Amino acid sequence: MSTSVSNLLKSSLISLAATLISLVAGFATSVIAARLLGPAGSGKVAYALWIATSAAALADMGLPQALLRNTGGLSGDGEAWKILVRTALRSFMISVSMVGAAILAFAAIIYIQRDAQHAWLWIVTGLLFLSYAFHVFSTAIARGRNRFGQTARTTALGGVLQIPLVFVGAWLLGPTGALIGYIARYLPQALLLRSYIDRDMKPSREALTQEMRRYGRHIWLSDLIEILVLSRIEFLFLGFFLSSTSIGYFAAGLGLAGLIEQVMLQISPALIVSFTEAHAKNDQQMLNAAYRRVIRIVALVMLPISFGGAAIMPDLLPLIFGNAFDPAIPASATLLAFVWLAGMSVIPWGIIGASGRSVLLLRVQIVSGLLMILLLTALVPRMGLQGAALARAAIVTLTFVLLGWTAWRHVQVSVPVTALAKTMLAAVLCAVAAGVGIYSFDGAIAIATAIPAGVVAYMLAVRVLRLITPEDVQILMDTAGGKLPGASRPLANKLLTFLAPG
Repeated sequence: MSTSVSNLLKSSLISLAATLISLVAGFATSVIAARLLGPAGSGKVAYALWIATSAAALADMGLPQALLRNTGGLSGDGEAWKILVRTALRSFMISVSMVGAAILAFAAIIYIQRDAQHAWLWIVTGLLFLSYAFHVFSTAIARGRNRFGQTARTTALGGVLQIPLVFVGAWLLGPTGALIGYIARYLPQALLLRSYIDRDMKPSREALTQEMRRYGRHIWLSDLIEILVLSRIEFLFLGFFLSSTSIGYFAAGLGLAGLIEQVMLQISPALIVSFTEAHAKNDQQMLNAAYRRVIRIVALVMLPISFGGAAIMPDLLPLIFGNAFDPAIPASATLLAFVWLAGMSVIPWGIIGASGRSVLLLRVQIVSGLLMILLLTALVPRMGLQGAALARAAIVTLTFVLLGWTAWRHVQVSVPVTALAKTMLAAVLCAVAAGVGIYSFDGAIAIATAIPAGVVAYMLAVRVLRLITPEDVQILMDTAGGKLPGASRPLANKLLTFLAPG
């Protein structure tokens, strides 16, 4: 294995570990906030987090993405990358200062119109915005310079700080205190920004080339649509038409669905490698075969989790977040039942991007974003929480269809519809078996019964429907089998052989 490939794999594993740590810490703190603050208080926290991250996306102007792409290739350890960082930082500071001032001005208006307690919530939201914005900027430089180990350590440290500080803050100060823990989550990497700045270097407009600026603008616009519209815009509609309590309900459902989606998104990029190599070789037949195999394998993982999770939601949600969140069960089940489509969309997205047609991706996002706003406007006032969930379900479905169609038309690769339909059938059987356990028992006993029942039903369905081929088994064992502990390899091989009869 070449040194570059080895370094790439090592960096990917480090990033994956850091992402998993961040996901666990984030989910744990959302549960803590829900338990201590209830639906209304946790809804305020979720809304403030969305405002802070959206403001950061607005303020960064695509500069972190430009640095991530270009700092690594400039003069190795020379001065060119340092000049680029200084130049980008100057523009970044101006933009961040403007957005930060706007948040503080809004806090002053809230203080005049309402009271100091509400104003403090917005002041702390402004501090969270600053912490997150500098975290993103600093992380981009570190990863661009291949310092993945450093970002992994700061991510772990941030997660360790976040959980107890959210707990203590929420306990003592309510939603405002909980946000202090989130500020601490991003500070370790944000504070490292000073170590990446060489003050002896002077900014130069030539360092940030037009190509870099154009790339940054395209990614910036794409990120704005994703964060402002496609990620959490339901909070805005729920807060306007209903209340912060409804935001808390919806945030609980999104927390579960988002956790699964992010885990699945970590699986998909590794699988995409197989068709990016085929694309580079300009082998259309190999590209299409790899694309179809990736979709089949990822669907085999995603669909039972998505459908099975939706089936056990009546007992799972109260068990995690408390009985106060019972009204969120239908919407949460809807979100989880469709989250597999959100995770699967990364596959056609990746193959379209690999072909150099990024403008097509932007068009899909614009269409999805506009339709999301229209659906939320129509459904939330009439159906409330469930209307928001149905709007998201419709948009993730539409996005996957549009991306699949775009990949078929412009990259000449096709979705394996028959295999996908069979996998959906197996996942439905998994959900039915899990549902029997849920409706036969209550609480933790129901979950402990439902999950094994769903797993067994799904494995039998996979075998009967022949969803895994012997070739799939060989590929999986060749790529992942060597990384398993020695004692578990024969067991994994026997299980896969059972699932894929010759």
